[in-house]
Amino acid sequence: MEQPRWRGRSGSILRAVYALCLLGATYNHWAIIVRHGLLWDYDGLPVVSAIFWTSLAFLDPAAVLLLWRRPRAGVTATMAIIVVDVVHNLWILARFSPPLLRTLLETPGVIAQIVFMLFVLATAPIAARSR
Repeated sequence: MEQPRWRGRSGSILRAVYALCLLGATYNHWAIIVRHGLLWDYDGLPVVSAIFWTSLAFLDPAAVLLLWRRPRAGVTATMAIIVVDVVHNLWILARFSPPLLRTLLETPGVIAQIVFMLFVLATAPIAARSR
């Protein structure tokens, strides 16, 4: 029995979805840099957090390039970026905007990141396949 055409391309399709999401995040990070500058402290949040968020303006597009040049490395980079970003953002919300659950309900961007993280983690083995 012959496989549907999309099944042979499922890794490429998933990597394209990852790339679109990462490019959207890249746009957001660069919009913040343009508005506030490279050294913005995110209204007094920890310096390490500000450095991390600013670095995503460079790491996200680097992962996009890897998704196409070196699919396995790109998928690994995407997983690492989104997991660290979600963990970091949850820590920031819990530490500086408690209670966490209420704050989460008021921040759809973080919910979207969590959904994207779960999607990436669930589909990474397929996305890492290159053809």
